[in-house]
Amino acid sequence: MGVPNVTLRPLNLADIQTMLEWSRDEEFCLANGWPLNQPQERWEETFLRMINNPPVNLIRLGIEANDSLIGYVDLGELNPLEARASFGIAIGNRGYWGKGYGLAAGRAMLRHGFEKQGLDRITGEVHASNTKSIKLLERLGFAREGVLRRHETYRGEKQDVYLYGMLKEEFDARPELKLLK
Repeated sequence: MGVPNVTLRPLNLADIQTMLEWSRDEEFCLANGWPLNQPQERWEETFLRMINNPPVNLIRLGIEANDSLIGYVDLGELNPLEARASFGIAIGNRGYWGKGYGLAAGRAMLRHGFEKQGLDRITGEVHASNTKSIKLLERLGFAREGVLRRHETYRGEKQDVYLYGMLKEEFDARPELKLLK
């Protein structure tokens, strides 16, 4: 099975309704650290602020597949002086989970970070029990660099957080990461 086609694009006001749907999906919220049972007005304010006035150290792009917004991918903690950022991804539509869309979007964001933003290093963090995210980072070519023991509460349990990293030369050595899909 090939990697599906995705497009990364800026989020816009029309995306708020889709993101509100994600905020009502308990499994999505638990998997991505979104608080549960928040009033719709609070989410609307959060999404509006993210679209109209994003943090200067964050690039968040929507993941589009089949003409629908299905998630987003981030380069956070962006530090142009040190040429580094932190990778994050969330697939909001669970119908797209486990089907390669995260891999395709991750590849596209790595290309964006290394080739367009001129980054030298991209890192990622994942909770020890989040085996799907661990597998995704490793398929993307990230190397496990360390562990923060009992670092954060995830899904109601104190967990280790694995630290991953990828250097520009490691990205360059993986031609499959540069494919258009």
